[in-house]
Amino acid sequence: MHMFFDIVGSCNLKCPSCPMGNSENENSKKAMQLDLFKQIIKKAAAEGVTSIHLYNWTEPMLHPKIGEFIAEVQAAGINCGLSSNLNIVKNLEKAITANPAFFRISLSGFYQETYKIGHAGGDIEQVKANMILLSELKARLNATTEVEVYYHRYVHNTDEEILMKNFSEQLGFSFSSGYSVMMPLEKTFAVINGEDTLSAADIAILKRLALPPATDVIDAAKHHGNVACTLKDSMIVLDCEGNVILCCTIFNQLEYSVGKYLDMPLSTITHRKNTLPKCTSMCNRCTHHGLHVYAMYPNLGSLAENAVNRILTYKYRQLANLPEEVTSVAKISARDQFDEETYLNSNSDVRTAVRNGVFPSGYDHYIRYGKIENRPGVVTKQQFSYTEI
Repeated sequence: MHMFFDIVGSCNLKCPSCPMGNSENENSKKAMQLDLFKQIIKKAAAEGVTSIHLYNWTEPMLHPKIGEFIAEVQAAGINCGLSSNLNIVKNLEKAITANPAFFRISLSGFYQETYKIGHAGGDIEQVKANMILLSELKARLNATTEVEVYYHRYVHNTDEEILMKNFSEQLGFSFSSGYSVMMPLEKTFAVINGEDTLSAADIAILKRLALPPATDVIDAAKHHGNVACTLKDSMIVLDCEGNVILCCTIFNQLEYSVGKYLDMPLSTITHRKNTLPKCTSMCNRCTHHGLHVYAMYPNLGSLAENAVNRILTYKYRQLANLPEEVTSVAKISARDQFDEETYLNSNSDVRTAVRNGVFPSGYDHYIRYGKIENRPGVVTKQQFSYTEI
């Protein structure tokens, strides 16, 4: 069992695909108190929680006692994880001194003009400077913290992914990426249901998402509807006051609270998640649309193919000088023009990886990595067919 919770109620950025940037925050804005935190950690250790992550929607580095929080988790024999946009470093040394097991840096570009679209209010040059500082702190403090840089893919930023990957790995950090999706769940439902509550900023970022909750994307998610939802069953999500929330995709924490974590055994928490009317109604709606898959596995097979089509469409529009305001759905038939054998013959490492079962096919590697890495053995941009559907 894994635990995720916000130890603060705010964030320093207003990212448009995150509820802290696109929704009214009616959750507690207070920082969690250390005494309450210690009680939670004690109960979590007794109940066999294996990892505790001090983030969900907010920025944990804002908490002035972040180092003490990490130390409490590590002392209990539980792995502690953080995720940060790393625009601020006021408490960074405290955090690394406590030696958390895992530290994720979340970003969406290598240059500021690109980065500011996905991480509104942030400064990528400051982030890169802070990444260098983090690498130096790790070395000086002999910290064993695993640092991962996570790159949020949009239709406009894939060309810069390889630059950030190289920069990150030079600092000794691991690197991964995934297609950004529209969150929270309430906002996703607003898009699916065609509600008129969407703001101009919502509409603008939906055009930038490689995986907006559009009909084709939701249909692709539904194809994987038999995938079990671990968000509710394998995660405990808390707010700043120690209340258990249905799952990590929900932003209305008041409406979907199932009770105080300290007042209930784990069995009661699970029972309430599965029986409270509001919770079961939300879960049924979510799984009906395959949104648990949309939230958990945006890089999954058919979802990734949808994302690649949108990215290639965006690039085609740039090449053809088509305005971004064009709203009709376009599709690039990349699969039809992809030659599996040519790609594998041109990339011996990919052929080996496919043979060893790392990737199911060369095409799977191509849509995940090869396109961004400009791998040889694929058709040129001019050969892609463009059709409006």
